[in-house]
Amino acid sequence: MKQFTISILVFVFCFTTYGQVKVNPNGKFFNYNGTKIYYEDTGNGEPLLLLHNFINTADSWKPHVEVYSKQFRTIAVDMMGHGRSDIYKKDDLNFRHADYAKMILALLGSLKLYKVNAIGASSGGTTLHYLNTMQPDRFKSVITVGGLIYHSKQLREWIAKTGLNQLMEWAKYHGPEKQEYLARVVWESRKLYGDASFTPDILNTIKANWLVVLGDNDVAIPIQLGIEMHQNIPNSRLWIVPNGEHLPHLNPDIQPEFLRVSLEFLNGKWDKKD
Repeated sequence: MKQFTISILVFVFCFTTYGQVKVNPNGKFFNYNGTKIYYEDTGNGEPLLLLHNFINTADSWKPHVEVYSKQFRTIAVDMMGHGRSDIYKKDDLNFRHADYAKMILALLGSLKLYKVNAIGASSGGTTLHYLNTMQPDRFKSVITVGGLIYHSKQLREWIAKTGLNQLMEWAKYHGPEKQEYLARVVWESRKLYGDASFTPDILNTIKANWLVVLGDNDVAIPIQLGIEMHQNIPNSRLWIVPNGEHLPHLNPDIQPEFLRVSLEFLNGKWDKKD
């Protein structure tokens, strides 16, 4: 549970008051089918999309943006129902990553970004699987951290063990309405099947260079699932992070190494390795 605690602490410090997230100077809003979506546009260069994990915000990428924006134009998004972004379907707890993916495609289109690098954490990584199977030619290099291609038994057991009360506690900084929504979406997902559900033939259509990142102590995603991703995504590499849990990129002890490795990969240096 240590890694989850770290991610929540990073998240809490991003808020000014209960349920209110600060709009940063480089923050902007995008209207998606009447739903207000917040994103931050920083730096210049090739676009680098940053998608956070569930019950977090774009602010979790702040230390990464400080580094990445020296080389890339970073686009860090508050996913629907998180932080400064509105809830998309308030009465629908059957959360679908495909809805996230469609929103991101609309945002990229509005920004006229057509060849994109991307990093996604957990749920953000799963969204990248959808994006890259919907539009395989849209993405150049992709890194997923603790992403999944299906809900494993291990993940369902972790959600059940965590419990709704703990999920509510983690989500409270989004404000009462979003707290209830986000916690219940995660809670109900332990019973859902089909999101995500990526078979080998679907993963084989992905064209981007891909780095699968997984902590060796991940309590939610088994290492075997990461191996399956690596085996079935054509141009992929696998990095099992020693002493890493579900979100190793947020661990202050691992973060410098993650930044180094991710920049190497995004800059194409791994393309020349065996």
